[in-house]
Amino acid sequence: MKKVAVIHDLSGIGRCSLNVAISILAVLKKQPCPLPTAILSNQTGFKSFSFLDFTEYIKEYYSHWKDIGYTFDGIYSGFLGSVQQIELLTDFIKEFKTDKTLVMIDPVMGDNGKLYPIYPDDYPGHMKQLIRYANVITPNITEFALLTGYDAMKEGINKEKLQDYGRQLGELGPKQIIITGVVNPNRPDCLYNIGMDFNKQTYFEVSSPYNHISYSGTGDIFASIVCGYLTDGYDLEKSVKIAADFIAKAIAYTAEYNLDTNEGIMYEQFLKELNIS
Repeated sequence: MKKVAVIHDLSGIGRCSLNVAISILAVLKKQPCPLPTAILSNQTGFKSFSFLDFTEYIKEYYSHWKDIGYTFDGIYSGFLGSVQQIELLTDFIKEFKTDKTLVMIDPVMGDNGKLYPIYPDDYPGHMKQLIRYANVITPNITEFALLTGYDAMKEGINKEKLQDYGRQLGELGPKQIIITGVVNPNRPDCLYNIGMDFNKQTYFEVSSPYNHISYSGTGDIFASIVCGYLTDGYDLEKSVKIAADFIAKAIAYTAEYNLDTNEGIMYEQFLKELNIS
């Protein structure tokens, strides 16, 4: 069974981060090996939460993986709480990445056009250094702007510009880029995921119905599904389509219930539909 090291925070309540990554990778016949970056009572969208920073334990934690001879077919990272954690993840990748290891980085650092307030202004520059070690990155449209300087939310979505700026990121390292959560003003009831595969020189857009409700954790679910399929050698566009369809179905189901959006989407109902053939 293939093994994926999953570097994420762990929230006791909230369908996000390690909670979703572990369950999704397991159903996709992967052994998820979690490395927490922080441990929270519940995700931060709720009015209060406890927070344990795991930074000082990360190096010791994964050094034991090295001692017992563990190797990984995939390395997948999400929320990192500081520049120091970026440096620790860089060291981790250098320790464990081989020519056969898929490295997928979700550069979590902003949304709705802004850098998250927990990060210093120079954080995107540090994240840009980290993605040099990635095969695949999954920024949302805000994070793509923070990495490239091209703010498609303000300037308008331009296919040629997206490809040009994406190609510049690809020259740093990641040859596959998925921009998530893109809203086209001309089709406001659709949500787009835009993919660029510079290994094949392809560009594609995958659309899903958009009900204008924002649920926590959907990006983590999306990235976890894509990671599971890519680790098994699936095509990028097919992996994105599977993930987008899965989330759309779970959102439609969740919308029938009066559920706090901080709890995320009721994806558990549909896990059995994910399958690696």
